[in-house]
Amino acid sequence: MSFASRELREEILYWCKESVRTGLNFNTQGNISIRLPEHDAIVITPSGIRYDVLTVDEMVVVGYDGVVIEGDLFPSTETDVHLAHYRRRPDINAIVHTESPYANMFGAVGKTIDPVLLNMVLYAKGAVRIMPFEFSTNKDFGELSAALMGDDTNAVVWGNHGMISVGEDVAGAFKVAVAVEANAQVLYGSLQLGTPNILELEKIVIPEGARLP
Repeated sequence: MSFASRELREEILYWCKESVRTGLNFNTQGNISIRLPEHDAIVITPSGIRYDVLTVDEMVVVGYDGVVIEGDLFPSTETDVHLAHYRRRPDINAIVHTESPYANMFGAVGKTIDPVLLNMVLYAKGAVRIMPFEFSTNKDFGELSAALMGDDTNAVVWGNHGMISVGEDVAGAFKVAVAVEANAQVLYGSLQLGTPNILELEKIVIPEGARLP
């Protein structure tokens, strides 16, 4: 019996392929994981496998201590980063790492991604901070990333690298990634035209009973 159900594995594979289809990832870039609280573990994409040939059986289950407990392949090189975010945020159950182009443009210049679109405020929960560049395999990288994201936002951009987003489930984490990238693109364009109107979550009144987009 597998620690991670086939349904969860298929869900990860689906969003991996969506990340390529939507232009958030390419080749073997990025990674996705889901928390397995009943096993004190996560299931995560393997390292170095293209998403178009990845299979559900190639996902890797890793314990909270970083030890592989199921799977024949090496887990993502950023597994420790995922684990650091899970430790920091007991409210999240999934993580998506992408190499989103417009978010990366802001990361390359160290400029915070301010929210100018409603979905950015609703899903990312506000401005997305930029972490100064360093290798994501460095010992303390995960803890620094998790601390910068904090408990009040759902994404952070790694300077000159990519973005990590979190959610209650993998669909939610992916929605954050899409919202941030769309916002970064619109923010980039609006800065060429003038001074964008920056949204603040605290000032947005959401009608009672309203469904989120």
